[in-house]
Amino acid sequence: MIRHLRNIGLRFALRSLRIFGAADKADALLLSQQRKRGSVALIWALAETGDRLSAGLSEKLAKLSGFETVVVVCPPRVFSLLRSEGHFFETLPAPDEILSSGISSNWALYLRRRIARIRKNWGPDFEAVVGPEPEVYFEAILNGSEDSGLS
Repeated sequence: MIRHLRNIGLRFALRSLRIFGAADKADALLLSQQRKRGSVALIWALAETGDRLSAGLSEKLAKLSGFETVVVVCPPRVFSLLRSEGHFFETLPAPDEILSSGISSNWALYLRRRIARIRKNWGPDFEAVVGPEPEVYFEAILNGSEDSGLS
């Protein structure tokens, strides 16, 4: 019952975006003129690993299929899975790349700017997270959390 109510709420929100024209994203550099007038969902799936998409990400993709554009932000090792299924994607460095680069890199600044740039360039109307929030995820990596299970 709760799932049904959530789906009704999502459909209502999408319809409202279309009716009120709030979905026009003039600054969204990565969208065509046609897609700038549509709805955009951004899914943060930074902890994805493996040879196939997790059940949580597959479920989110199915739930958000009503959006004209769905973009998944993931580690580089997962983008080929998304590309083969025809999804838009952005990548952020994997935890092992960050940890192996050494302390000379200013990862905190780079990641903060990259996350902000992704949000600005796509102009999402809705954001979903599979796993940890992006800021929490990278904060754990940058602080050297050994038991976080992120790598």
